[in-house]
Amino acid sequence: MSDHNPKEPNINSLSLDLTQLIFSSLPLPSLLRASAVCKLWNSLISSPSFTSPCLSYPWFFLFGLHNTSSRNNQSFAFDPLSNAWFLLPRLDDPSSSSAFLGSNGFFFTTTPNFSYTPVLKSAWRFTSPLKFSRLNPLLGVFYDGSSGGFGFKFIVVGGVRFIGGLVDIEDRLAVEIYDPNRDSWELCPALPADFRSGNSSQSLSSALFKGKFYVSGIYSCFVSSFDLRNRVWSEVQTLRPPGVIFSFLIPCNDMLVLAGMCNAPRGPSFNLWKIDETTLEFSEISIMPQSLLHSLVESEEDENFASLKCVGMGNLIYVFNEEYHQKYPSCLCEISAENGKCSWRRVPRLPLPVNKFHKVISFCSTVSLTHSFPQQ
Repeated sequence: MSDHNPKEPNINSLSLDLTQLIFSSLPLPSLLRASAVCKLWNSLISSPSFTSPCLSYPWFFLFGLHNTSSRNNQSFAFDPLSNAWFLLPRLDDPSSSSAFLGSNGFFFTTTPNFSYTPVLKSAWRFTSPLKFSRLNPLLGVFYDGSSGGFGFKFIVVGGVRFIGGLVDIEDRLAVEIYDPNRDSWELCPALPADFRSGNSSQSLSSALFKGKFYVSGIYSCFVSSFDLRNRVWSEVQTLRPPGVIFSFLIPCNDMLVLAGMCNAPRGPSFNLWKIDETTLEFSEISIMPQSLLHSLVESEEDENFASLKCVGMGNLIYVFNEEYHQKYPSCLCEISAENGKCSWRRVPRLPLPVNKFHKVISFCSTVSLTHSFPQQ
């Protein structure tokens, strides 16, 4: 006999289509909890026909690396829909080194061996050796339908050569593309010579956009793109809007965005520009509100802005401070798909306690329902 009062609403009395429609409005953490309630809800949510806007929203991942004790490493993930941070299980670096990177759903190590794991699953997979062992390269994850099987490939660009414990910062290093289905590396042309000085992820930013892997100098403002189909680099050009001190390339849905710190006549500002990928002409689309910018730093002196970093994908751009003094504060900008207008807001503080890190790795990624996920 049921305890349910027939005068009260009962979600189980709704049609399956309406139930799925209700589920589609939930943020991902709530969806995963709902899928564990009963077999019916689980089947509705895991159905191939189920769609939800939350699955297209990029999450912000922040990994803090402690050089001397992996016990102090911490991983965080921010869900923009539920406006909440999640502390992820501690993810040990199998290389026991600082050669640790992240890109679009995966963590990577590059020395002494290249390995990768999905961000929410500690299941490291080692690959065959890179042709050139390297530290701090740029990394991209792109879909290649022609390869079948896994479907994704990894592109490794630049970095500094690592030989016998020594680093050679003058070697540009060839581009290498990894095919997980064949466990093989393809050697491609190296970064253009203009990037010889400062060719690691510490001085370069990258963006996968419309079949090309764009590389830009954070401070030099040089930019070039690598055609993933034809395996060739474009001519190197300079992309420096007036007053830019440093900048980052961001792939945002149907447009390429440059996000950068400016020294303008009205004072320091953090600006966004839409980039025409064919001509590299730029047009300003937004400026971060001054109150948000000041909340990311301790003072307005130029050197304090140098610790600001920027990542993004889809319609979201995250700006954060990689210094410990304010517990790594961040904010985000959402670009409307309908009218292109930008909406800025502050991201909640990281869940305490927050350790002090020697290196902070950040990137954006969508999250699948199939990922195992921690509780809040």
